[in-house]
Amino acid sequence: MGKASRRKKLKRQQAIALEKCGGIKLSEALINLCEPYDHEDLPLHAYENLMAAAAMAWNIALQPEEKRQEMLLDALNKLSPIQKNLEDEFNEFMNNPDPENPPDSIVLIQIITGLIKRKDTLYPNDNRVVVDYEITENATQRHVTVTSSLSPKGDPN
Repeated sequence: MGKASRRKKLKRQQAIALEKCGGIKLSEALINLCEPYDHEDLPLHAYENLMAAAAMAWNIALQPEEKRQEMLLDALNKLSPIQKNLEDEFNEFMNNPDPENPPDSIVLIQIITGLIKRKDTLYPNDNRVVVDYEITENATQRHVTVTSSLSPKGDPN
């Protein structure tokens, strides 16, 4: 099979997979997921953090509910800046809760759990896994590109 034939075959496979996922690109789905947290004046680094949280939430939402909490804590523990403060901030918050001024780690957990719930609501049958993503920005707009694969669970429908 020649290079052009392989490219055509890949495009057909991608079109079929996209159709099975409601015709929406995963990049668009992640952007929709973030909509309540995204603001026009959000700086690029904050937008990148939001997309990282969305990708994490999306992949966690693919798991059975009984595994989600463990996966979320594992993921947060792998983020070195969070890992150092997570346990201390959580213990402090549990001993002296201040709902008006929660620690960053608690806010991050709230955002990720909110994103997981939005994924469940907006895209309950979409089993694509976020493998990687890239954010580019020019003078007028941001562009999100997502690489995905189908979940081992199988067909998205």
